[in-house]
Amino acid sequence: MHNRFMNLPINTDETFKLPRLFVDNSLAQNGVIDLEPAQAHYLINVLRRNQGDQIRLFNGKDGEWLGILSVQSKKSATIQITQQLLEQPQLARRIHLLFAPIKKQRMDWLIEKAVELGATDFHPILTQNTEVRKIREDRLKAQIFEAAEQCERLEIPSLHTLQKWDTLLSKWDKTVPVISCIERYDAQPIVAVMQDHSNSNIAILIGPEGGFTKEERDQIAQKSIPVTLGNTILRSETAVIKALIIAQSLEISPN
Repeated sequence: MHNRFMNLPINTDETFKLPRLFVDNSLAQNGVIDLEPAQAHYLINVLRRNQGDQIRLFNGKDGEWLGILSVQSKKSATIQITQQLLEQPQLARRIHLLFAPIKKQRMDWLIEKAVELGATDFHPILTQNTEVRKIREDRLKAQIFEAAEQCERLEIPSLHTLQKWDTLLSKWDKTVPVISCIERYDAQPIVAVMQDHSNSNIAILIGPEGGFTKEERDQIAQKSIPVTLGNTILRSETAVIKALIIAQSLEISPN
């Protein structure tokens, strides 16, 4: 069967139009990847890829590679790795996102946009007003993988265990400042604080839908840098996006 992608040079526009998959395997020249049934189904039945078509692969550690699809059945396939497209870059810094879980559809959107905007670590936290007190880690990880596939990220953000906010902050690395988005009259504007940490590791703390209690606000203010996102009350996912956009824009153009 003729493969229209077989003779593409590396790093052309056409190459980067190829399907891109996250795989939980080491990637190296001439390696063979056995796809999960769901991934094989997606390539063969959804994207209509055929024997010999080329696929891009990444695992968050070894850069991005090109491979050739070998179809065994509608839900079974392997990929033969042929060449490396991109080396794995070194992370310039880590952006930790500390957030109270919210309802399913909005949580999916939050995760997707946070991955697109450069969050490297997700820390779900429990506060007194947290509305969703249990999470499915496997589902959130799948959302992270899918978002990384779509936005062309080479590294995979980490998902940490759900825990109480005060437990997390009590053992937090003191070299990584926690920038807490809590509405206080004496809080600094977030842009001013982000400018001071534009090239260093940071953590962004976003509260629950019902807000922090007064006791929580007082304790968090002692353990973090309180900032304000403006005069309006934002939904959790909106606050996350606004904070990450500010962090990213200052990282790109710190002056």
